[in-house]
Amino acid sequence: MKSLKVLGAVMLVSTMVLSACGTKDDKAPAASGDGGSKTATKEKLDLKWFIFAPATASLPSGDKDFVKKAIEEKFNVSLKIDYLPFGTDYDNKINVIMTGGDHPDMFLANGAASQKFAVDGLLADQTPFVTKETMPNYFKWIKEDEIKNYQLKGIKYSRSPMPFQRNTYGSFYVRKDWLDKLGLQMPKSYDELMNVMKKFTNDDPDGNGKKDTYGFSAAAAGGKLPLDFPAWVNNGLVADFMIDDKNLEFVETQSSLKLQNVLQDVKNMIKDGVVDPDWFVNKAPQHFDKGAQGKVGVLWSTDKSFAMESSPNSVQSRTKQLDPKADWQPIFPFQNQPYGWKQGTTGGASPFLFSKTVAEKSPAKIKRSVEILDWLASEEGYLMTHYGLEGKHYKKEGKKITLDPAAYEADVTKNGSFLDIWKFFTNLDEPSVLGLEVIDPRVSDRDRAILKFVEAIPKHAGEPVALAPPEGMNIGDFRKEMARLQNVVIFDDKDASNWPKYRDELMTKYKGQQIFQAYVDQVNAVRPADKQLKPFK
Repeated sequence: MKSLKVLGAVMLVSTMVLSACGTKDDKAPAASGDGGSKTATKEKLDLKWFIFAPATASLPSGDKDFVKKAIEEKFNVSLKIDYLPFGTDYDNKINVIMTGGDHPDMFLANGAASQKFAVDGLLADQTPFVTKETMPNYFKWIKEDEIKNYQLKGIKYSRSPMPFQRNTYGSFYVRKDWLDKLGLQMPKSYDELMNVMKKFTNDDPDGNGKKDTYGFSAAAAGGKLPLDFPAWVNNGLVADFMIDDKNLEFVETQSSLKLQNVLQDVKNMIKDGVVDPDWFVNKAPQHFDKGAQGKVGVLWSTDKSFAMESSPNSVQSRTKQLDPKADWQPIFPFQNQPYGWKQGTTGGASPFLFSKTVAEKSPAKIKRSVEILDWLASEEGYLMTHYGLEGKHYKKEGKKITLDPAAYEADVTKNGSFLDIWKFFTNLDEPSVLGLEVIDPRVSDRDRAILKFVEAIPKHAGEPVALAPPEGMNIGDFRKEMARLQNVVIFDDKDASNWPKYRDELMTKYKGQQIFQAYVDQVNAVRPADKQLKPFK
């Protein structure tokens, strides 16, 4: 009996030792089905992420950030998030970071940058990390075929698209109260729109007795011609790429031969003095700020809430704080054009990425980051990052979510609108994907009419795959020279007649012909035999 007791004691101690060893985060996390189980028993990890965030948002300090608190407790991590607005500054910063070697445990990048990082061998193979088992919630938003088509030819699975908005809300907006004051009708054609811009610039629409307003503004951030200008849609060019199913052609919008007409129209607008003179140096959202300040009467936006009075941070709400009569309304003055914008596609989705260095040295950090990202895509994570805390910022009855705007304003909006940062992973307004119905008591009949109008604007279907240049070719070099030549036409040339010559240089010296033929080949690989696109030209 004594021997049995000693043996039992030895077995008990051995079991305890084995259990202690088993708490290390050395295996892929088990799927939870709705955001992952609490991982407090796992080794605590220090994580750092680098993500996109709106310029108007900032993270609060202390316990005011209930999302950070929930993540750190739920997943037993200390999470440091660095963020910048999407754009040139972000691109430059992530390039410096990746070149320097002190890589984040998870980071975002635009499509071109992620392609370069992949080609340069800086990205981790995501095969063991991003699966239906490790990210069941993520796969409610993204299809397996979409991830497959998102990969770069000849390179291991190195990037995954973040959930993207399939419904899109691109529209031009006009100050209807200014139209009413000047006795003008809502513009129904491009020429009428140009006339409205001239009146807004010259006829004192705000009635302050000063010539201090402009018809239009945009934000080029010193780079390429932004898609905000109405000349794009007026000349049948929508977004970055288009597929002309009628003629079976691939259209690279930003360097198309049709761009000659776009550039000429832009030059004409500038010559007429209707464009905010700061448009080229403006960085988003500076042009929206000018709209909210009553300095601009027409703007382009893809933001669903742009003209909604129910959104406290919308341009409409901000403008109305200064002018109670302000009334931004959507318009589509291009009745001769088949499209006003493009549907959401994986091609327009930014990827989330992991460093090869981190994967080799600290794979547990990637696994834990994957758990957190999947939680952000879960019902629990989506509700918290979009609407706040249950019982405090919203009520939940089954799948029906009723918002409390006053509580949200006090705890979120007045604390840097910090949820606009945390919803980076599911930065889209489609709760129906999770079967949720959201009721916002602030939404008026006016707002509902605006959404109905914008949703009805015709949308181009877009490309079916994420497009990548051939190995060894850098689309960034092409885009940089393209932007320079666009600006030569706009600011230096007497007219846009040189564009075809400039385009020839882009297609030859800067490999445009080879790059876009590769895009055609990638699209054709997923199209039926009778719908194959013609060679690019």
